[in-house]
Amino acid sequence: MIRIVKQNELNGHIAPIYGLHVSGKNYVYSGGVDRQVIRWDLEDLNKSKIITKSSEAIYSLFHFVGNNYLFVGTSTGKIHVVDLNSKKEIKLLKNHTDKIFDFQLFGSNLIAVSADGSISFTNLINLKTEQILNISNERIRSIDVKNNMAAIACGNSDIVILDLVNKTILKSFIAHQKSCNVVKFHPFNNLLLSGGWDGHLKLWGQDYQLQTSIPAHNYAIYSIVFSPDKKLFATGSRDKTIKIWDAKNPEFPRSITFENLVGHQYSVNRLVWNKENDYLISASDDRKIMIWSVESKLN
Repeated sequence: MIRIVKQNELNGHIAPIYGLHVSGKNYVYSGGVDRQVIRWDLEDLNKSKIITKSSEAIYSLFHFVGNNYLFVGTSTGKIHVVDLNSKKEIKLLKNHTDKIFDFQLFGSNLIAVSADGSISFTNLINLKTEQILNISNERIRSIDVKNNMAAIACGNSDIVILDLVNKTILKSFIAHQKSCNVVKFHPFNNLLLSGGWDGHLKLWGQDYQLQTSIPAHNYAIYSIVFSPDKKLFATGSRDKTIKIWDAKNPEFPRSITFENLVGHQYSVNRLVWNKENDYLISASDDRKIMIWSVESKLN
């Protein structure tokens, strides 16, 4: 049994929200088409404030706690690096020419993926770009990292598996109709999950052979995240819904909609699951961020 309760709704953006990142127990960073980054303090919302502004729409965010830097990925491919201690921009990375859709940490590098089909590796200590790899002739929307491997979701329908040590492509295969939008390694099983433009959730097994294909949503799936205890995962879609799945048996999900739980009214663009307080957090085209508690009695 899965119990879902809406804990809060954050209203402060005046345009669709694409970037969402949690840091610690209390802070949520968000950014979008209104070109501003808001840091929400979940413990005291009155302390929430605009951290920085950009001249372009914001598509992705990453807070590196080690040196308290905030990385802001924009619609033109620029990455603004903001020192939150001094409250100043200290670096502008121009490694890409189109939207920065996602960030992932790998060792001392921050990997950025772009709609220009490339990925870049930036050293988090000296902020120097160490390498840029051209992966696809279409946009890259998502990357996930497990051990020394990365799975990359490409707009030409492919998933690319990359050896992060040698920077070589191990495998590339067609995953979805039109576009693969998001990939996520299963934390326990030797599985890879993907979501696409076709609304299907797919599970890939040994040697990335298709194991299951589920017509999960009515429109494109944009986000997949696991709960901190790894028993559940959530999917967010352009069809305005969030679905909560049993990670061991993903057959009968619980849905979060506007009709049943006063969920989002437009596309759900980004999900994050906070490890510190176990809240599922969602961001949408409806300019709202929603905080959900999800309780499970699954074995």
